[in-house]
Order: sequence, then structure tokens, then C-alpha cells
Amino acid sequence: MKDNFSKQASEYSKYRPHYPDEMIDYLISFVKNKSKALDVATGNGQIAHKLSAVFEKVYGIDISQNQLDNAIPAPNLEYKLESAEKTSFDNQTFDLITVAQAIHWFDFDLFYKEIYRILKPDGIFAIFRIRTVFYEC
Repeated sequence: MKDNFSKQASEYSKYRPHYPDEMIDYLISFVKNKSKALDVATGNGQIAHKLSAVFEKVYGIDISQNQLDNAIPAPNLEYKLESAEKTSFDNQTFDLITVAQAIHWFDFDLFYKEIYRILKPDGIFAIFRIRTVFYEC
């Protein structure tokens, strides 16, 4: 995957649309065990940070160190420079894996193989997409 966001990482963290708490809460309501969560292509960590309020440990991975340098911190949140298609995590590690907005950049075959490897058998994988609508007057 090509790094398309490092140059504007600071602005990206300021102006990216935020995900509604209700959406995150709804997703979390389906997760039985709240031990570990992973946010793939975390960018500035918006989703990872929200998950850190509920999960014991959260990881956010991205291929852009500049994005990670601008990510929102939390005591139980660890950011790692890694690709979506090949991570350093052990098999069946995560109760929840999320990816927001970035999935269209991935090599699908490699990515889904990796998700199935690191997701626990009863874990949940969720993809977030926020649609922006512009109105003309």
C-alpha cells in the first residue's frame, strides 16, 4: 500500500470527520470479550482512541509514521508502524478489528487472510465508511 497521507498528517488530524460515539457504542455492544482491539490504518487514531475507553489494550497500526506521530494518545493504546496486509501480531489475538475509510487501499486477498489469522474465532471485524454530502445553494 502506498503512503498517501504522510505529507498532510498534521492537517489530517485536525480536519478529518469524526466518527459518532453512537456508532462505536453500537459496534462494541456486539463484542463479548473486551481484551484486545486493533484499528487498522489508524491514521490519527480517532477510532483507536475511542476503543481505548472500553478495551484493556488497543493497537493502532498505520504505514505512515507522520500519521502515528499525530495520533491521539491513551495509556492503554499502542501505535505501531505496520502494513494492513502483514502484521507482527500472534494468531487469534483480537476480539475486535476495525478499519475506517482506508480499506480501498489494501490488497484484499492479503488483507483478509491476515484478518482471519489475527482475529479470535468469536471476534468481530468491522469496516467504517462515513459519507460526506455537500449541498449547493
